[in-house]
Amino acid sequence: MPSVTAVHGDITAQQVDAIVNAANRRMRGGGGVDGAIHRAGGPAILADCIARFPSGLATGDAGWTTAGDLPAAWVIHTVGPNHAAGERDRALLESCYRRALEVADELDVASIAFPLISAGVYAWPLDDAIAAAIETIARTSTRVEHVRLVSFSEPTHRRVQAQVIRSFPPPTEPGSIGRLFDEEPPVWGLRGDPYLWRALRAQFAGTPLPSDRRELQRTITSAAEAIAGAPVADRDDAIYVAEFNPGHGMSAGHISASWWNSTGFPLLIDRFEGSRESTG
Repeated sequence: MPSVTAVHGDITAQQVDAIVNAANRRMRGGGGVDGAIHRAGGPAILADCIARFPSGLATGDAGWTTAGDLPAAWVIHTVGPNHAAGERDRALLESCYRRALEVADELDVASIAFPLISAGVYAWPLDDAIAAAIETIARTSTRVEHVRLVSFSEPTHRRVQAQVIRSFPPPTEPGSIGRLFDEEPPVWGLRGDPYLWRALRAQFAGTPLPSDRRELQRTITSAAEAIAGAPVADRDDAIYVAEFNPGHGMSAGHISASWWNSTGFPLLIDRFEGSRESTG
């Protein structure tokens, strides 16, 4: 399984072997990501599209062209289903990711950057577009080593990142704050709390443990509040975090400040003290 990371930025600027273009069936350029890739890559991409795909490309299929002036070596074009026009078969959307990875293997690609296919003007519901991308990448056998899911907008990136961290947690280094989060607590507060826990684990995966518990408490609390977008310490209400809402459940997206103050933070402090005793 490849490593998967969420990236906030411009897909045309990604330093990878191949970038994926959310194309249309005509394969002659268009708007959104398609237009941006053709503009940044120059006329060589369109010329190759015309030569290689004289009849266009079917929905759910993928094929490659040169990347022209882009930093990547290849553009892998795939045609997503147009949800706004009534194309609602999720299997077609999943096929886009699977076929793109198959083409990447044909090209011996090690790193690839995807946009969220069909989530723009084709209006596929955002949360399901994210889920389809992550689920399909996770279950597709591929030799690709590194996958980036690139979002141009910050709110979309935050939603993608929350789901990527859940499905593809990064390894934590010995002696890091992240190691304190490796074993999840036996009881959660609300449905958003596991998302915040995993987000903090990822953020601190390589951060060395501080020298004392007070610094650890400040560091973790500050990071939790930055992710939640609201104060967490010394309160007992629920805080809604949009990117932690996968679209189901009454408490979806909510974190429990009281759980963090009574259970989450104290558990991490106890583990910190235990790690100091074991190495002291």
